[in-house]
Amino acid sequence: MNAIALYEHGGVDKLVYTTDFPKPPIEPGEVLIEVKATAVNRVDLVVRGGYPGIQVPMPHILGGDIAGTIAEVGTGVQGFRAGQRVVTWPLIACGKCSLCAEGKENLCLNWKYFGLHRHGGYAQFVAAPAASLLALPDSVSFDEATALGVAGLTAYHAIKTVGRLERGQSFFIWGGSGGVGTIAVQLARMTGATVAATAGKDGKLAVLQSLGADHVFNHNTDDVAARMKERFPDGVDLIIDYVGPATFPKSFELLKKGGTMLLCGILTGRETNFSIHQTYLRHLSVKGLYLGTKSEMRELLSLTADRKVQPVIGSTLPLREAAAAHTLMAKGEHIGKIVLKP
Repeated sequence: MNAIALYEHGGVDKLVYTTDFPKPPIEPGEVLIEVKATAVNRVDLVVRGGYPGIQVPMPHILGGDIAGTIAEVGTGVQGFRAGQRVVTWPLIACGKCSLCAEGKENLCLNWKYFGLHRHGGYAQFVAAPAASLLALPDSVSFDEATALGVAGLTAYHAIKTVGRLERGQSFFIWGGSGGVGTIAVQLARMTGATVAATAGKDGKLAVLQSLGADHVFNHNTDDVAARMKERFPDGVDLIIDYVGPATFPKSFELLKKGGTMLLCGILTGRETNFSIHQTYLRHLSVKGLYLGTKSEMRELLSLTADRKVQPVIGSTLPLREAAAAHTLMAKGEHIGKIVLKP
């Protein structure tokens, strides 16, 4: 089958397009998906370079977002049929550990992630447990579906569940024009919060405004901290920061007393410093998160099917151009999602 195979960690030159990668077998309880669209995520770039603390078996296929049709159904699978349109929840949960029993399958102690622990969507076919599938409504395209897994689910889990953003509160995100940001801005606006976001180019600011952002800034040319303090003199209730050490100090300072910062990325490094004193003195909450539950993704999928959330697809490239897609993301020149078509 056609696939982008990673035989060793490194740069974009390690993304090898092949037409004869073995078609994956399916185990009981699994289905074989013919991939119609997959998407590039920041984590793909990290895995390509070598994910900290996780040994990735080679050769490996990246891709946590998988949308397509079921080609084959394994034994024991119920509720799904060949030819059905589906999208995957990006995780595979064991269903047996204590956290799964509590309904926190996204925190499964034995978790697996498509494109990291097992082959992902940068391929013509992918094997997936039926337990990780969601039926894809006809009103949601395959391309749009790829925006709802890794990026969209992270935004939904952050805004709705962990951050619990409410009407009348304020929300801020660095780099709001990407996959996470374009969904987060829409969800924050839906709650009735005042929304602020940044982008690295002026042309992207109009996109953020069209999605519902009240205040937009160019983080390459504006003094974001100063302008935010003008508009929010008491600080911001909720901030999503997936950039890391480069923005953490500013995010910390922008928080209102009692505010919350959500961390979900390591673009500029894995470690930073913060004041324990200021954290308790200002009653701040700093929380980490990744992805979300399958039921949350189902809720986001329903909002998209009803066109209450509009996934933003900035670029669509053939699978063989995965290296170009990675370069595009690394340079931050995209808007919304970058989709690959096998």
